[in-house]
Amino acid sequence: MSLIEKISGQAATLTPSERRLVESVIESPTSAALGTAGELAKAVGVHEATASRLARKLGFDSYAAFRDALRDEFIATRETATRFEKTIAESSADTILGNLAQDEALALGGIEDFIKPDQITNIAGLLMRASRIFIYGYGNAEVLALLMVKRFRRFGKDVQQLDSNPRGLAEQMLGLESGDVVLSFAFRRSPRGYAALIETAKEAGATTIMISGKSGALLAPRPDHVLAAPRSGDPDGFQTLTVPMTVCNALVIAAGLTAKEESLKKLDRLGKLIERFE
Repeated sequence: MSLIEKISGQAATLTPSERRLVESVIESPTSAALGTAGELAKAVGVHEATASRLARKLGFDSYAAFRDALRDEFIATRETATRFEKTIAESSADTILGNLAQDEALALGGIEDFIKPDQITNIAGLLMRASRIFIYGYGNAEVLALLMVKRFRRFGKDVQQLDSNPRGLAEQMLGLESGDVVLSFAFRRSPRGYAALIETAKEAGATTIMISGKSGALLAPRPDHVLAAPRSGDPDGFQTLTVPMTVCNALVIAAGLTAKEESLKKLDRLGKLIERFE
């Protein structure tokens, strides 16, 4: 089990101080991996004992063991990203466009350190087998929600984009049933109505899927499936939708492959209908 998975499993039990520590670790894993418990605690503004308690809660005998796990999981990831960075060193790094492209490439180059291919295949299968798909994107994530609505409708799926208005969202959730899937997005923080959405889905027996940035490790209540990856190669860099959009497109392609013949028939039928309506 990865460190992120361990954090995810304990997210609901973390105290406010422990959550602050975890947020700091997720944002700057290399600094945490190279420092002491006291240094981490001081940087966050909590007692050193909190860091040791967090390590034990995550299943480690000591903070030193927790730090070793951080080194194994995150410093190796940064080395992979560094190698990838060298391959694009000829880009215009002294321009806004060049710097942004470099950060995007770093994040994309390390995406499989956080999301495994079998996760994409599994979740794509869940979406294609779903009776209905409900997609929720709040704020900047609305564009991703619209993308997924359009893509899965082309496969002939019954897809609904959920309302960001609380009353409208409640009305749409009224008929949620077992066999349905709720797909949502969360980046810097949980979207409006997140807890109510997940709790309602669980009560109905629907499957919940979340696409997120690194904050996915702290989601509570926990969705059934999380696809979480950093959105920038620079932890302090400008955060864009390139990485989550790549995850969305990977799900679409994998979904088409899970029912290739049927998907092609639907797309062929769509093409004929477009010609008719135009």
